[in-house]
Amino acid sequence: METKRRFRKMAISFSLVMALLIAGLESGGGTHAVAENKLKTACATALKATGNAKKLTYKTSTPSDFDAISFRHDRKVSAIYYVTSDNTVYNVCVAKAKTTANAKTLYQAFAAYKKDRLASEYFKADFTKTEQNVMRNAIYGRKGKYVWYISMSSKKKNQAGEKALKKKL
Repeated sequence: METKRRFRKMAISFSLVMALLIAGLESGGGTHAVAENKLKTACATALKATGNAKKLTYKTSTPSDFDAISFRHDRKVSAIYYVTSDNTVYNVCVAKAKTTANAKTLYQAFAAYKKDRLASEYFKADFTKTEQNVMRNAIYGRKGKYVWYISMSSKKKNQAGEKALKKKL
């Protein structure tokens, strides 16, 4: 009889601990969902301001899907929203870094990505002149923990997208 009571108490205690752990995990996921939703809204605002949204075919919230974010940068990202065309010419990426220092690192990664991409032979050989111009006009920026990369159209339209995006962040 005494053994049954102990077992029952242990089972109840275990159940309560598991319930608390699950509740804690779900609440942590909620803050991630809020951050991701904010990034989606900012991204949509930038797209509206830049145009060419019809060319976008892929969206993700996985950091390593954007070529500028390598696996070593992956752990520095708190949340991300990325939309792109099939050939990754037209794209908007908005990321929230875990810290402002991580945001600086991601900003530098975006700068290196643009520079490396424009210098590659693949860029010169496999993209049309229009696509090359779109990639040359790409802009990237940082505001606190937020970092973005916009490659949608002319420099002027990309800057309009950046301005709209900044207002949402």
